[in-house]
Amino acid sequence: MSTHYKDYYGNHLPFGQFPQFGVLSSVKVLMTGTNIAGPYAASMMAEMGAQVIQVEAPTMPCQTRGNYGYSQDHRNMYSLTLNTRSKRGKQVLEKLIAWADIWIESGRPGAYAKSGFSDEHMWKINEKLAIVHVSGYGQYGPDKDKAAYDVSGQAMGGYMYMNGTSPTSPPLKVNPYLSDYATAFNACICALAILTNARATGKGDSVDISQYETMFRMLGSYPVEWFNKGYPAPGEPVKYRTGNVSDMAAGFSFYDCKDGGTIFIGMVGAGNTKKGYPIVGLPTPGDGTDPDFPAGMTGSLKSLPRGQRIEAAITKFCAERTVDEVEAIMTKAGIPNQKAFGPADIEKSAQFAAREDIATWKDSIFGDMKGVGITNKFKRNPAQIVASAPTFGEHSREILAFLGYSEEEIDDMYAKGETATMDARETAELWHFKDWGFFWKPEQAQQLEL
Repeated sequence: MSTHYKDYYGNHLPFGQFPQFGVLSSVKVLMTGTNIAGPYAASMMAEMGAQVIQVEAPTMPCQTRGNYGYSQDHRNMYSLTLNTRSKRGKQVLEKLIAWADIWIESGRPGAYAKSGFSDEHMWKINEKLAIVHVSGYGQYGPDKDKAAYDVSGQAMGGYMYMNGTSPTSPPLKVNPYLSDYATAFNACICALAILTNARATGKGDSVDISQYETMFRMLGSYPVEWFNKGYPAPGEPVKYRTGNVSDMAAGFSFYDCKDGGTIFIGMVGAGNTKKGYPIVGLPTPGDGTDPDFPAGMTGSLKSLPRGQRIEAAITKFCAERTVDEVEAIMTKAGIPNQKAFGPADIEKSAQFAAREDIATWKDSIFGDMKGVGITNKFKRNPAQIVASAPTFGEHSREILAFLGYSEEEIDDMYAKGETATMDARETAELWHFKDWGFFWKPEQAQQLEL
């Protein structure tokens, strides 16, 4: 650990000098938590112009720091390490609460309240504060104290139950970290909803967000079917687990092409069936040649003979052509379609390029790095990437000074382990970036004198 940040060759943005941009330029966010669900919500706000401070314990860096994802998902954020259990650490936290408009925490349910930081206490400090509690199972209920990861939410929320390669296959999780990221979006929505109400009424609020409930809410119409019409008993086939093909509609699936490519085709709806069926060798609905294909036909259930006929025709059509050929034909006809993109498709895509969905920025550890760019396009107040992801405690000294602590007090906090800082070289050494092959160019390690 070092008390001053050094050897930095990313885009360091001193605290208090955050540029004014984006639709959230007036918003200040405090994030106390690690991993993905909570911090990612804050990172989205940071790209929209909010000033965001993430607080980590001095002895426990976020687990995501040891991979590439941290570099992408923590851009524009400030890092403070703080022992919130010490007397002085608690004072710092209260000063941060007074500073913030939004507080997102993703600790153990009830942990902050037990330390004296209940919602009510925080509102005494900042009446308008928007408080967002993020956890695996919620702040109350018999499962609230269970440890959780992304797959916990997918598993309990019913999402895994829905997915599998066949009706007799086991449940299947969805990559990467769907529960974490969906919960982050949910947290972001709720935080801004509370903020909007607080600015209108002068009163803050708090929201209890769980990963499993977020996934449960995303199940669409299926829970209504289960709880009213019934569902498979244990050991029975689960009809929804059909992999890349629809469990109900004919002509609404992914289809394999002769070159190994896979493409989605949505040949449903009156307009699409009329245009699409002749292409794959089926009768035009309403032309009078086949009573199974009447005028205004919108599609068919797969379980019907007509549906099986439609599926067979589209399957044969795709199997005889490359994925690019099928895409060109369907696109020209106006039939919804999309081939399954891999990394090479994304990198060479004219659509991705036109919308600048792939960006390059200067990371503190890796130098020039390419990854996901700004994906929400605001017309008047565009989101931006203005700083790389911070190293552990990179802004601790700056933030503490902003809060009114003297250099002597800050030095004492470092000496007593109440705060800490790592520079880029120390970070790379701790997570073995050179030894474990994280660097893809020799000069990356050389820049850090490794």
